Order: sequence, then C-alpha cells, then structure tokens
Amino acid sequence: PNPTDTRTFIPHLENVQKRLGCKFKFAIADAGYGSEENYDYLEENEITGIVKYTTYEKETKRSFKKKTFNTENWKYDAEQKEYTCPCGNPVPYRKTVTKKNKSGYLQTYEVYQCENCEGCPFRELCTKSEYGRVIQRNGHWLEQKAKVKDLLSSEEYKTLMKKRSTECETVFGQTKGNLKFRRFHLRGKEKVGIEWGLLMLGYDFRQLIRLMNT
Repeated sequence: PNPTDTRTFIPHLENVQKRLGCKFKFAIADAGYGSEENYDYLEENEITGIVKYTTYEKETKRSFKKKTFNTENWKYDAEQKEYTCPCGNPVPYRKTVTKKNKSGYLQTYEVYQCENCEGCPFRELCTKSEYGRVIQRNGHWLEQKAKVKDLLSSEEYKTLMKKRSTECETVFGQTKGNLKFRRFHLRGKEKVGIEWGLLMLGYDFRQLIRLMNT
C-alpha cells in the first residue's frame, strides 16, 4: 500500500528476519530502496547495505561532473558555510530546516540563497525562482552517498549486485512477461497475499518440472 519502495524496505527486512529467525549480514536491493532513512537503519543494525540510490548511475558518469548548474559540482567552503556559483557569486547559508517524513524520520537541511542573481548572465540557466537560486544541503545524505559509492566500487559487492539481478529480475520477468501477471485481481493485504502465494507455488512447480527434465 506504500506509494514508494523506500518505506517498504525496513518493515520487509524486519519481517523476513523474524520469520527466518536470523540476522542478515548483507541487504541487497535495487535503487528504489536507497534512502537516508534506510541507510541509517542498516548502519544502526550493523547490516552492510548493498543498495544504490536513485541517482547513483547518473552521478557515477563523467557527464554528471560537467553539469555546471548542478550544485553538487559547485565549490563549497565548509568553514564559511558558503557555496560559490558558476558566475563567481557567493551563495551564503541562511537557515537550518528539519522535516519529518510520513514514517516519522527526521531530515535536516541547511538552506543557502544567492543574493546576486539580478543581472546574472546565467540566471535563466541556473534558476527559475524570482528570489534567486536556493540550495538545500543535506550533509548527512551527502556523506551517505559517498559511502555507497565507495562500497559499490568494490568488485566483491559488484558481484553480489549482479547476482541479485539474475536471481530476482528473472522471476519478475517470467511473472510479468511470460505469465502476463501485471495486476492483482483481489483487494486487501490478506487476499493479495493468497493470490501471490498461489502464483509463486505455480512458479516453483514449473521450476521443479524444468529441473527434473534437464
């Protein structure tokens, strides 16, 4: 019932560990599950999270570093708490904002705003705001993304990601593509659980028959 994958990650992980009576050393998931809240959960529970975030692929490409108006490529002075825009203007710190998401997780942002956007030759390329360019900096999220990039640069974890892809995506592909199952016919968690269980029983029988005939 959750509109996004990110909020299903923690309850699903806890449910599976409880049912299996074990504690995971690794959690491997696709980019839909990469979020600040989920990374914190994994770290607090001493689980190595092999999980990309949604913009991971873009950010690891050379072309990303060439995007002049992406603030992650702007010079940042941590001591002065100030960015420098492509035009050379300072973008100083204004305030700190804390937001709570629907699961109750708190995220803290520092807000920066440029005061010299009037008459800037790059303004139309940089911002559509009538008040000038505003940046929301989440330092904790930036640290987490740096850790993910470092972790996924390891060949060991790259191999695990590829294994997840083969094991999981094959099942999704067979179910959605070959079995043409794209929507549940029943409503409610219990009924949907039964429908999915029956579908997976059928899938497993097909796999067993295939293995017996090879």
